[in-house]
Amino acid sequence: MIKFFRKIRQQLAYENNVSKYMRYAIGEIVLVVIGILIALSLNNWNEGRKGRIYEIKALKEISAALKTDSIVNKGIQERVQRRDTAINNILSYLKSGATNADSMLIENLKDSNTGIKISFNGGAYEALKSKGLEYIRNDSLRNMIVAAYEFWLPRNEIFGDDGRKDYILNNIDQLHEKVTDLSIESNGGNNSIKESIILNSNEKREALMRLMNLQMELTESYRGLLLTQSRKINQVQTQIRLELEKSKH
Repeated sequence: MIKFFRKIRQQLAYENNVSKYMRYAIGEIVLVVIGILIALSLNNWNEGRKGRIYEIKALKEISAALKTDSIVNKGIQERVQRRDTAINNILSYLKSGATNADSMLIENLKDSNTGIKISFNGGAYEALKSKGLEYIRNDSLRNMIVAAYEFWLPRNEIFGDDGRKDYILNNIDQLHEKVTDLSIESNGGNNSIKESIILNSNEKREALMRLMNLQMELTESYRGLLLTQSRKINQVQTQIRLELEKSKH
């Protein structure tokens, strides 16, 4: 093809036909430009296709991570419910006026202090972030994902027991010490520390009541955070599902 055009150019130059030569030259330039545009268009199409493939892969990975987070949240909600049940059992015990605590009260006291760790898996999001958030073409979905992983999920995570060394937790520890009695038991030469509760004074009963009120406040805080987290996860998952459905058409 190149030889063909070269021969035409040489022939026109030899004939000294300026007007025909100029028309040919312009036509050749146009063809070159068209060829370049076609090449660029094909390259852009290919890059767009690869970008879309990665976008779908990233969205599926984030969706899978959120699904796992949702399952973990259900387990945490069960721990919160266990706390709540134990607190109510202890409050009922206090209302009964009993003073001698049994083993069930000890277990309830332990359950009322069940540790809660709210967390999330940000691996899929960080991988997308390092490669480029602009791969998510849907602006609304991209903003929703960024808000979830940069604000909502981290905000909820810091309110777990590992992060909340604040007024409530410090007071819980102090009140727990006031309520419980520790004794050393000897069993076959082996000594062990036994924790017991004897509500033999108004001070202890009041301390236990205050302890349960603080635990209830903390439990409500956990419940609210988990509810917010579940809603955010469901919102993002719904939008991701809609975006992935578009890719099938």
